[in-house]
Amino acid sequence: MANVMTYATAIEIAIKALGDTNPEAVERLTALTAQLAKRGSKGGPTKTQKQNEVLKATILEILGEFEDFIPMADLLADDRLPADMSVQKAGALLGQLVKAEKVTKVIHKKKTLYAIAGTEFVAPDTKGDEGEDA
Repeated sequence: MANVMTYATAIEIAIKALGDTNPEAVERLTALTAQLAKRGSKGGPTKTQKQNEVLKATILEILGEFEDFIPMADLLADDRLPADMSVQKAGALLGQLVKAEKVTKVIHKKKTLYAIAGTEFVAPDTKGDEGEDA
């Protein structure tokens, strides 16, 4: 990978280039470097990210109670999820769980269904047809 120049590196180069010619600019650039360092060190998950992790754990718990794939509407109907949770937020959280391979997503007859990863999909049309004589 090519040597990527960060803002902090660029500012340090500018400070060296200015030298003693403009002490005020050097002072401001040094302060800016300190701000960049402080901003980069914050790290850690935000409040929303922490809340989303709790919601994703709840979604996994709910999906674990079902043997089959379920639509998002059935998931949102559960009392353990916030009543004001939007379809968009639920979809985003489910998308993250699918990407993490904790949830399986299937589209059947234009309907999106979800289940815990490893659950085998059996189309609703074919359920109960095994072993029956016509």
